[in-house]
Amino acid sequence: MQVFIGIAYFIVGIVQFFAIVDGIGKALDINGFFAWMIGMFLTYIPLIGSIAGVYGATKAWHWELWQAVILFFWYIPFVAVFVIFDMLDRRR
Repeated sequence: MQVFIGIAYFIVGIVQFFAIVDGIGKALDINGFFAWMIGMFLTYIPLIGSIAGVYGATKAWHWELWQAVILFFWYIPFVAVFVIFDMLDRRR
């Protein structure tokens, strides 16, 4: 299961990177290398990257908010479930 989550996080991170780059391009009216560098820096910072990805997907790609939130914040329910199961397992 850990491998699945790692692969999914990586794939979503690639989509998130492009959403961030397009969002930066739209918000700051910059494109090219500078936007890519900012995108590479922000992409894998867990909450900041997700928020920036949601912004890029909604503003630059014109996605609905719920679609972007489901895609870029998918890991939070997974982590919560695993933490709960781990806590229950340690109690036994």
